[in-house]
Amino acid sequence: MSPLPAATAAETSVTLGAEYTSGDYGTSSDTSMWYFPATLRYETDRYMLALTVPYVVVEGTGNVVAGGGMGGMRTATTNLTSRTESGLGDIELSGSHVIAQDAGWRLGVGGLIKFGTADEQDNLSTGEDDVAVQLEAENTSGNNTLFGTAGYKILGDPPGIDYDNVFYGSVGLSYRLDTSRSMGAEWYAQEAPLAGVEGKSELTLFLSGKQGPKTRLTGYLIAGFADGSPDWGAGITLKLSQ
Repeated sequence: MSPLPAATAAETSVTLGAEYTSGDYGTSSDTSMWYFPATLRYETDRYMLALTVPYVVVEGTGNVVAGGGMGGMRTATTNLTSRTESGLGDIELSGSHVIAQDAGWRLGVGGLIKFGTADEQDNLSTGEDDVAVQLEAENTSGNNTLFGTAGYKILGDPPGIDYDNVFYGSVGLSYRLDTSRSMGAEWYAQEAPLAGVEGKSELTLFLSGKQGPKTRLTGYLIAGFADGSPDWGAGITLKLSQ
C-alpha cells in the first residue's frame, strides 16, 4: 500500500478488488457498501498513472451519500426507509511522480481526479467532480518501509450543498516478512466536508503476498474511529502484472 511507484522497470498491471464497509456515519441507522474497483495502472521507478472504474452497491436509508475511494461517505438528508441501490461508481484518474530519492528515501507529488459518473439520484455519488493534490514520502530501511501522504481535496458542490475543501493525511508502516510477503498498517485522517459532522479517522491492517512472479494478493481490515469513517470494513485485491 505504498503511495509511490515501486516498479524497477516499466510495468502495466490490472488490479481487481472487492471491499465491504459498514457504519452509521453519525446517523440513527447503518449504511453498508460493496465497492468493486478495476484499476489499470502503468508505472516506472519514477512515474505512475492509474485509471479506476468501480461498481458499487449501497444499502441504507439514503441519508448517506457514497463517495467511493475519493470522497468516502457524506451525510445527506434523513430517510427512514432502507433500500439497496447499485451501479457504476465514480471513475478516478490518479498519478504520481518521484521528484527526489536518496539513500532509501523517496519524495513525490501526486494528484487525483474523481469524476462524478455515478448516479446521484441513487445516492451513489454527489454527481460532482473532486480533485486532490498531495505530497508523498517513503523511506525503506532493511525490511521496514515507512510511508505517508499530506494532501488537499477540492470537493465539488451538488445543488443545495456547499462542501468545504479538506486537508487529509496518512502514515503507514510495511514490514517485509520474506521475499514474497509483507504486512503492515496505515492510519488515514481527513477533515469534515460539512459543519456539524465529523471527519474521517481510520486504521487499515494489511497482508500482501505474491502468488507468482506477476501476481499479488492483498487482504486488509478497516477500523473506523470517527463518524466520517465506516465502523469496520474488509477487502481484498488481486494485482496481475505484465
